[in-house]
Amino acid sequence: MASIFAWPFYRVMRNFRRFVKGTNNAVYDKLDVDGSNSEPAKGDKKRAMTEKLTVSALSNLRPQHLTDALMVRPISASDGLSYSQSEFYQEELDTRPQTKKGTRIIRGYFILEELTLSGGEAKLLRRFWFDRVGGIRLARLQTFDDRGLLITDVSFFDEKPFGEGGARRLPSRIEITRPHDRYKLNVTYQAPESVVLDREYRPEAFVLENKWQLPEVDLDARQKTTNR
Repeated sequence: MASIFAWPFYRVMRNFRRFVKGTNNAVYDKLDVDGSNSEPAKGDKKRAMTEKLTVSALSNLRPQHLTDALMVRPISASDGLSYSQSEFYQEELDTRPQTKKGTRIIRGYFILEELTLSGGEAKLLRRFWFDRVGGIRLARLQTFDDRGLLITDVSFFDEKPFGEGGARRLPSRIEITRPHDRYKLNVTYQAPESVVLDREYRPEAFVLENKWQLPEVDLDARQKTTNR
Protein backbone atom coordinates (compact mmCIF):
# COMPACT_ATOMS: atom_id res chain seq x y z
CA MET A 1 0.00 0.00 0.00
CA ALA A 2 1.42 3.40 -0.90
CA SER A 3 2.23 5.60 2.03
CA ILE A 4 0.86 9.11 1.99
CA PHE A 5 2.47 12.42 2.80
CA ALA A 6 0.52 15.50 3.73
CA TRP A 7 1.69 18.83 5.03
CA PRO A 8 0.56 22.44 4.95
CA PHE A 9 2.58 25.07 3.15
CA TYR A 10 2.40 27.78 5.80
CA ARG A 11 2.78 31.43 4.99
CA VAL A 12 6.17 30.97 3.42
CA MET A 13 4.72 32.63 0.37
CA ARG A 14 1.91 35.13 0.38
CA ASN A 15 0.02 33.64 -2.57
CA PHE A 16 0.38 29.93 -1.80
CA ARG A 17 -1.30 28.53 1.28
CA ARG A 18 -2.40 24.94 0.66
CA PHE A 19 -2.64 21.54 2.33
CA VAL A 20 -0.83 19.21 -0.07
CA LYS A 21 -1.08 15.42 -0.07
CA GLY A 22 0.22 12.63 -2.28
CA THR A 23 2.29 9.45 -2.44
CA ASN A 24 5.76 9.44 -0.88
CA ASN A 25 7.74 7.99 -3.78
CA ALA A 26 5.81 9.61 -6.63
CA VAL A 27 7.27 12.25 -8.94
CA TYR A 28 4.96 15.16 -9.61
CA ASP A 29 4.92 18.16 -11.92
CA LYS A 30 5.90 21.46 -10.38
CA LEU A 31 3.21 23.26 -8.43
CA ASP A 32 1.97 26.70 -9.43
CA VAL A 33 2.22 29.46 -6.85
CA ASP A 34 -1.41 30.50 -6.99
CA GLY A 35 -2.93 27.72 -9.06
CA SER A 36 -3.03 29.81 -12.21
CA ASN A 37 -0.77 30.56 -15.12
CA SER A 38 -1.59 34.27 -15.28
CA GLU A 39 1.25 36.66 -16.00
CA PRO A 40 2.20 38.69 -12.86
CA ALA A 41 2.40 42.46 -12.93
CA LYS A 42 5.78 43.88 -13.87
CA GLY A 43 6.60 45.01 -10.33
CA ASP A 44 5.71 41.60 -8.91
CA LYS A 45 7.73 39.43 -11.30
CA LYS A 46 10.77 39.10 -9.04
CA ARG A 47 8.66 38.20 -6.01
CA ALA A 48 6.54 35.80 -8.06
CA MET A 49 9.65 34.05 -9.37
CA THR A 50 11.02 33.64 -5.82
CA GLU A 51 7.71 32.23 -4.64
CA LYS A 52 7.48 29.86 -7.60
CA LEU A 53 10.98 28.48 -6.95
CA THR A 54 10.17 28.01 -3.25
CA VAL A 55 6.91 26.19 -3.97
CA SER A 56 8.64 24.00 -6.54
CA ALA A 57 11.30 23.00 -4.01
CA LEU A 58 8.78 22.33 -1.25
CA SER A 59 6.70 20.17 -3.57
CA ASN A 60 9.66 17.76 -3.68
CA LEU A 61 9.87 17.44 0.10
CA ARG A 62 8.99 13.98 1.45
CA PRO A 63 8.73 12.61 5.02
CA GLN A 64 11.38 9.97 4.35
CA HIS A 65 13.92 12.70 3.60
CA LEU A 66 13.62 13.68 7.26
CA THR A 67 13.34 10.23 8.81
CA ASP A 68 16.31 8.89 6.82
CA ALA A 69 18.40 11.79 8.14
CA LEU A 70 17.20 11.68 11.75
CA MET A 71 17.07 7.88 12.09
CA VAL A 72 20.09 6.59 10.18
CA ARG A 73 19.72 3.02 8.94
CA PRO A 74 22.52 0.89 10.52
CA ILE A 75 25.19 -0.77 8.43
CA SER A 76 24.79 -4.50 7.89
CA ALA A 77 27.15 -6.78 5.96
CA SER A 78 24.56 -9.56 6.26
CA ASP A 79 22.39 -7.81 3.64
CA GLY A 80 24.87 -8.65 0.89
CA LEU A 81 26.56 -5.26 1.17
CA SER A 82 30.27 -4.53 1.18
CA TYR A 83 32.18 -1.75 2.94
CA SER A 84 35.45 0.03 2.31
CA GLN A 85 37.35 2.35 4.66
CA SER A 86 39.66 5.24 3.85
CA GLU A 87 40.70 8.59 5.28
CA PHE A 88 40.20 12.08 3.91
CA TYR A 89 41.41 15.57 4.79
CA GLN A 90 39.72 18.80 3.80
CA GLU A 91 40.05 22.49 4.53
CA GLU A 92 37.03 24.01 6.27
CA LEU A 93 35.93 26.74 8.66
CA ASP A 94 36.92 26.26 12.29
CA THR A 95 33.60 26.21 14.17
CA ARG A 96 35.05 25.69 17.65
CA PRO A 97 33.93 28.21 20.32
CA GLN A 98 36.09 31.31 20.84
CA THR A 99 37.82 30.80 17.48
CA LYS A 100 38.46 33.91 15.41
CA LYS A 101 35.80 34.29 12.73
CA GLY A 102 36.94 33.10 9.32
CA THR A 103 39.67 30.83 10.66
CA ARG A 104 40.16 27.74 8.50
CA ILE A 105 41.65 24.40 9.50
CA ILE A 106 42.53 21.06 7.94
CA ARG A 107 40.22 18.41 9.41
CA GLY A 108 40.65 14.68 9.07
CA TYR A 109 37.86 12.17 8.51
CA PHE A 110 37.47 8.43 8.37
CA ILE A 111 35.33 7.53 5.35
CA LEU A 112 33.18 4.40 5.31
CA GLU A 113 31.57 3.57 1.96
CA GLU A 114 28.66 1.15 1.58
CA LEU A 115 28.54 -0.70 -1.73
CA THR A 116 26.36 -3.27 -3.39
CA LEU A 117 27.87 -5.81 -5.80
CA SER A 118 25.86 -7.07 -8.77
CA GLY A 119 27.04 -8.70 -11.99
CA GLY A 120 30.65 -7.89 -11.19
CA GLU A 121 29.81 -4.20 -10.80
CA ALA A 122 30.03 -2.25 -7.54
CA LYS A 123 27.63 0.62 -6.86
CA LEU A 124 28.04 3.18 -4.10
CA LEU A 125 24.97 3.47 -1.87
CA ARG A 126 26.09 5.53 1.12
CA ARG A 127 29.19 7.38 2.30
CA PHE A 128 29.69 7.97 6.03
CA TRP A 129 32.04 10.73 7.23
CA PHE A 130 33.41 10.24 10.76
CA ASP A 131 35.08 13.25 12.36
CA ARG A 132 38.38 12.24 14.01
CA VAL A 133 38.87 15.39 16.11
CA GLY A 134 38.42 14.79 19.85
CA GLY A 135 36.93 11.33 19.30
CA ILE A 136 34.88 9.63 16.61
CA ARG A 137 31.48 11.02 15.64
CA LEU A 138 29.27 10.79 12.56
CA ALA A 139 29.62 14.20 10.91
CA ARG A 140 28.10 13.64 7.50
CA LEU A 141 26.11 11.09 5.51
CA GLN A 142 25.72 11.04 1.73
CA THR A 143 23.40 8.73 -0.21
CA PHE A 144 23.52 7.93 -3.93
CA ASP A 145 21.12 6.55 -6.53
CA ASP A 146 21.65 3.69 -9.00
CA ARG A 147 23.53 6.00 -11.38
CA GLY A 148 25.93 7.17 -8.70
CA LEU A 149 24.32 10.61 -8.41
CA LEU A 150 24.27 12.29 -5.01
CA ILE A 151 20.66 12.44 -3.85
CA THR A 152 20.98 13.39 -0.15
CA ASP A 153 23.75 15.12 1.80
CA VAL A 154 23.21 15.30 5.56
CA SER A 155 25.56 17.07 7.99
CA PHE A 156 25.39 16.72 11.77
CA PHE A 157 26.54 19.55 14.07
CA ASP A 158 26.87 20.59 17.71
CA GLU A 159 26.37 17.46 19.81
CA LYS A 160 24.56 18.11 23.09
CA PRO A 161 23.03 16.03 25.92
CA PHE A 162 19.47 15.02 25.04
CA GLY A 163 16.67 13.97 27.32
CA GLU A 164 16.22 14.18 31.06
CA GLY A 165 19.61 14.00 32.76
CA GLY A 166 21.42 14.12 29.43
CA ALA A 167 20.95 10.41 28.79
CA ARG A 168 22.20 10.64 25.16
CA ARG A 169 24.54 12.89 23.21
CA LEU A 170 23.05 13.69 19.82
CA PRO A 171 23.52 16.38 17.16
CA SER A 172 21.39 19.43 17.97
CA ARG A 173 21.52 20.77 14.40
CA ILE A 174 21.04 18.71 11.25
CA GLU A 175 21.40 20.12 7.76
CA ILE A 176 19.69 18.22 4.93
CA THR A 177 20.53 19.02 1.30
CA ARG A 178 18.71 17.48 -1.66
CA PRO A 179 20.60 18.88 -4.68
CA HIS A 180 18.33 17.45 -7.39
CA ASP A 181 15.20 18.49 -5.51
CA ARG A 182 16.74 21.95 -5.09
CA TYR A 183 16.15 22.46 -1.41
CA LYS A 184 18.04 22.55 1.87
CA LEU A 185 16.59 22.18 5.37
CA ASN A 186 18.04 22.93 8.79
CA VAL A 187 16.59 21.07 11.78
CA THR A 188 17.59 22.62 15.12
CA TYR A 189 16.70 21.45 18.63
CA GLN A 190 16.37 24.58 20.78
CA ALA A 191 15.90 22.64 24.05
CA PRO A 192 17.54 19.19 23.67
CA GLU A 193 17.15 18.48 27.37
CA SER A 194 13.35 18.52 27.01
CA VAL A 195 13.32 15.86 24.27
CA VAL A 196 11.57 12.66 25.40
CA LEU A 197 13.55 9.56 24.41
CA ASP A 198 12.50 5.92 24.02
CA ARG A 199 8.79 6.66 24.08
CA GLU A 200 6.04 4.86 22.19
CA TYR A 201 3.59 7.03 20.25
CA ARG A 202 0.05 6.19 19.25
CA PRO A 203 -0.49 5.73 15.48
CA GLU A 204 -2.61 8.86 15.18
CA ALA A 205 0.40 10.97 16.17
CA PHE A 206 1.78 10.29 12.68
CA VAL A 207 -1.37 11.38 10.84
CA LEU A 208 -1.42 15.01 9.77
CA GLU A 209 -4.94 16.41 9.52
CA ASN A 210 -6.02 19.62 7.85
CA LYS A 211 -6.94 21.37 11.09
CA TRP A 212 -6.32 24.76 9.48
CA GLN A 213 -9.13 24.21 6.93
CA LEU A 214 -6.74 25.12 4.11
CA PRO A 215 -7.63 24.48 0.47
CA GLU A 216 -6.46 20.93 -0.32
CA VAL A 217 -4.34 19.86 -3.28
CA ASP A 218 -4.33 16.14 -4.10
CA LEU A 219 -1.23 15.59 -6.24
CA ASP A 220 -2.29 12.05 -7.23
CA ALA A 221 -5.58 13.36 -8.56
CA ARG A 222 -3.82 16.16 -10.45
CA GLN A 223 -1.40 13.67 -11.98
CA LYS A 224 -4.24 11.44 -13.24
CA THR A 225 -5.98 14.41 -14.81
CA THR A 226 -2.77 15.57 -16.49
CA ASN A 227 -2.04 12.10 -17.93
CA ARG A 228 -5.45 11.72 -19.55
